[in-house]
Amino acid sequence: MIYIRNISYRNAIIKQPVKLRYKTLKKNNKSLYLDIYLNGIRKYEFLRLYLVPEVDENCKKHNQQVLRQALNIQAQRMMEIYGGVPMKPHEKPHLPVKLSDFIQQYAESYRNAGHRDMSRYQTILTLIPHLEIFGAKDLPLCEIDKDFCLQFIQYLETAKDLRPNIKEERQISSGTAYLKYSIFRTVIKEAHRQGLIKENPILKLQSSQLPHRPDSTRCYLTKKELKKLINTPCDYSKLKEAFMFSCFTGLRKSDVLELKWCNVLYENRKWIIRKKIKKTQRWLTIPLSEEAREWLPKHREKRDSYVFPQMPSTSLSINVKRWAKKAGIKNKIVTFHVARHTFATLELSLGVDLYTVSKLLGHRSITTTQTYTKVIDKKKENAMNRIDKAFRK
Repeated sequence: MIYIRNISYRNAIIKQPVKLRYKTLKKNNKSLYLDIYLNGIRKYEFLRLYLVPEVDENCKKHNQQVLRQALNIQAQRMMEIYGGVPMKPHEKPHLPVKLSDFIQQYAESYRNAGHRDMSRYQTILTLIPHLEIFGAKDLPLCEIDKDFCLQFIQYLETAKDLRPNIKEERQISSGTAYLKYSIFRTVIKEAHRQGLIKENPILKLQSSQLPHRPDSTRCYLTKKELKKLINTPCDYSKLKEAFMFSCFTGLRKSDVLELKWCNVLYENRKWIIRKKIKKTQRWLTIPLSEEAREWLPKHREKRDSYVFPQMPSTSLSINVKRWAKKAGIKNKIVTFHVARHTFATLELSLGVDLYTVSKLLGHRSITTTQTYTKVIDKKKENAMNRIDKAFRK
């Protein structure tokens, strides 16, 4: 499916005109400014906002607040350029912002916010090649309507896998299609929030027209496979510690990567983790088992130091897969997120009730946790089938 529109903006080739930069000052402070390049003219806007060295938690909070202010000003300048703000007589007419440019800007804003997990940044950018195949790479945001959204959703249902390492042509999975729709939905929502489009066209679609998250088979490790990994050396010791820590706490990769020593607390004679979860922005407090504490680094650093430092998120899954194959686990695709599935399945199989597991995982709804009960039911079914096989030989 190719999207066909009435107006061509082939000559409206623009790149992100407003970039956030900094200038290093004395004492290693950084002055933030905007680098604005439009219609062949470059100008700088100094924001009088300053980043300071992150020597403690207060400094870090200050920098986060300042960065949010700067990004808001950057977004405001983008709105002034593309959002129909009246121009001065000497100014040239501005070109409408393209959907692909806004996706690039949205991804860059995510990266500039200081997240350690860069896999999300890369996932956002994967939407652009699909827009190009669909014929909408140069589509202005102002032209996005309900019909376009519906056609793009239908395109994703049969879209090809565009990853460069795929040798044979194949269609993306239903899970991947839903993920790309979710990114597209978030981008449109953000464009509406910034005032770049008057309304969110996705909200005009009926529920039956929207993709729904497909039922997925949760890949997890059995106790036997978990022990294999424990007994198998990993090329990156920090990776092994982080993965196993996730297996025994249920924390997501993003939260493990951003875990700091100030989140590891000893209260009321027990060790706990208290952290704001990145995905939901809700605080989570969970007790630490002895097995989980075994995988914490032995040397405790400063409170603001990462528990698992020097962990490049982009290569984690590749190295986890290599480690799993080395351990003899060849019939499963083991990614870092499998650790979280392993924790949930392990807890349920040991008899922990669904509500408690839901709270340990930080799920907002117990319905999400119920997905793991299907795994347990399948294990029970397989156990009963073994009896049939034993007596029918």
